[in-house]
Amino acid sequence: MTNIYTQLAKLLNVAEITEGFVSDPDLQITEWSTADGYNIFVMIEDPNLQWDYDVYYYPPSFNDIINRIKDLNKDAIVYVSDLNEYLPEYEVEEYLEQQKEKNNE
Repeated sequence: MTNIYTQLAKLLNVAEITEGFVSDPDLQITEWSTADGYNIFVMIEDPNLQWDYDVYYYPPSFNDIINRIKDLNKDAIVYVSDLNEYLPEYEVEEYLEQQKEKNNE
């Protein structure tokens, strides 16, 4: 059986969704520590961080992540520092099932 993250990547029309770091990913979803000891969550495509668009004070929602991935091009590689935190298997499986049901209607 195919890995659910491979299935998700195919459904969202990107090359790969991976927990293994790759240099220069098209989208990076991770947590950063600030100089003053706070943790922030980022979804960044460009090295120039856009605070209003890329930074979250709480982990981004599953839907926010899916929508950001949908906006990428077909050859995109998505690095997710912790798949269990940002794209938990149960949510991915539920999303895949919902999309399958939509396509069968």
